[in-house]
Amino acid sequence: MAAATDQDAAPPAGFRPLDNATEAERFNGPFFIDEGRAVIGFRALDRHMNAAGTCHGGILAVFADMQGYALAVGNFSGAAPTITLGIDFLAPVQAGDWVEATPEVTRDTKSLTFFQGMMRVNGQPVARTNGIYKKRPTGQTKR
Repeated sequence: MAAATDQDAAPPAGFRPLDNATEAERFNGPFFIDEGRAVIGFRALDRHMNAAGTCHGGILAVFADMQGYALAVGNFSGAAPTITLGIDFLAPVQAGDWVEATPEVTRDTKSLTFFQGMMRVNGQPVARTNGIYKKRPTGQTKR
């Protein structure tokens, strides 16, 4: 792919932009969700690349933290502050690559949600993540 710019960010069929993304999330994205599969994704653009010409790890870490949006489609209670987030980078992401994350809840308590996830490009793992979200009291939905 020549240049991967915002005009090239279009997601595959079934994905839509996140409705309630914050300004910081929009700045680092755009990020998309397929609610039917509880999957989030983004297109790696030229502005996401590091000096080595691959997607910057910081962008992938922001994307890893976005997995709460996909978890909210399932049993997860929704927007919640991140307590901890871990990421293992497994393979480089190139400009133009479509990156998908498939998070899953590993434990859900009254006040915390534990999750793990895998990021993939063309079905191949590029990063493994895990983390803990603190649940907000009922009625609070701001991320």
